[in-house]
Amino acid sequence: MRLKYSLFILGLLLILIPYFINIYSIYRLISVLLGIFLIFLYFIIIKNKRNLLYFSIPFLLLIITYGGDFLITYILNTKPIYAIENKSNAKVITYDSLFYRLFWCDNSFIFDYNYQKSFACNSKYLLELDINQLLNNPKETFKKYHNKFIKVKGKISKIDGSSTLELKAYKNVDNSINGYVDFNDESKLVVNVKSDILNKYKIYDYITVIGLVKNYDSNNITLKDTIVVEENLYNDYKIEVIEKDKCSKDKIEYMENFYTYCLNNIYLDYGFDKYELSYAIKDGKISLDDILSESQITENYQDKLYILDKFNILSCHNGINYLLSKDEKINNNLCEN
Repeated sequence: MRLKYSLFILGLLLILIPYFINIYSIYRLISVLLGIFLIFLYFIIIKNKRNLLYFSIPFLLLIITYGGDFLITYILNTKPIYAIENKSNAKVITYDSLFYRLFWCDNSFIFDYNYQKSFACNSKYLLELDINQLLNNPKETFKKYHNKFIKVKGKISKIDGSSTLELKAYKNVDNSINGYVDFNDESKLVVNVKSDILNKYKIYDYITVIGLVKNYDSNNITLKDTIVVEENLYNDYKIEVIEKDKCSKDKIEYMENFYTYCLNNIYLDYGFDKYELSYAIKDGKISLDDILSESQITENYQDKLYILDKFNILSCHNGINYLLSKDEKINNNLCEN
């Protein structure tokens, strides 16, 4: 008789004790499962009965203990028992359970029901990795970061629709402009994004993404549950004006309805990349209104002169515009011609 009750009490203790231990350990789960097994033995072996109801006891106990685990985790912010821990670093840990995922973000808990969220922690908690470093040995990289969230910065090599992009390792090209680099086609990082944020980006743009390292195939790594870290890299720039050694007084078409006059080119220097003004406008990195917003305006009849720090823009009444050197005296015949 004592043996019978001892088996039941031991099983009950093995189930209950893990709920009072707030650390993640596989031994907590083993303890609960072992306790369920001992209680099952109590009804089947000790009582020596073959009622089918007894065979449903393990399933009922699994449901009860799983539900209790979820409620205690939700109410008391404890670490779950029925979950697999994936530690990205000391401040970002995920606990993958059957119907939910729990993000542990530097002592804060965020529930992800039915795995609907992407990365839920603050991006500052992850160390930024360079795409060249990440793809130097993609197979080893996958082993190291599998089922972990990583933050990666690199250049976009391909955009596929509104939800997928690719990053490849690259090397800089001497005196390259407009963000151009040589991509290494031997491996790539495939990033699946859940939003249409990619409309803001173009090929050769720098981008920072956070995602879960999930799949590996032929040197290609795939990230899921991904977010894009918006850094506004292309908001700050310096204007560099390249004047002609000798002004020939000829106007040269620069872009639609715009001509240069005694100028060779205008560049926007972002510090990490240099873009031609015409390309940057076409690429959507800047608009003409952005440039003109910082200008002073003088008018001559229907013609307007926009005075900027490094160059001037003459807007003629006939729709033709000129990019002019600061040293160039305004020729009233330009608009007439």
